Amino acid sequence: MFERAQALYAELAKTLGVDTLPADENGGVELTVGETSSVVMFAEDEFTLLLVSPVTELPPGTTYGTALWLLRRNFYDSPILPFRVSCDKAGSIVVWGRVPMADLTGEQLATIIDALAAEAGTIRNEVEVDEAAE
Repeated sequence: MFERAQALYAELAKTLGVDTLPADENGGVELTVGETSSVVMFAEDEFTLLLVSPVTELPPGTTYGTALWLLRRNFYDSPILPFRVSCDKAGSIVVWGRVPMADLTGEQLATIIDALAAEAGTIRNEVEVDEAAE
């Protein structure tokens, strides 16, 4: 694993009040945030941290309004920059983004992780509400 990522994970562990954040064999760390969200962190290189939060499966009957709402979150004036809403190969909605590690502290990373998980929750609720209306 990259040296800067190891140091950042150690700072984050201290901020979260745990001894360590064990990484998997690929250097990824998955955190459970609240009752319904998780965030996976992976150091892509010495400078960039990839953060991904799974949201929910894209409902097969997704409405125009839901698709428009989701895609607007990817526009240049998105309230969730630098994160994007996307779908993986399995058709699951994910929120993901790349964050520069330079000068990033464990406390700042914890704040970003909380915000990302909160956005995943907002999207999950919006998709479920929209689909329940059909």
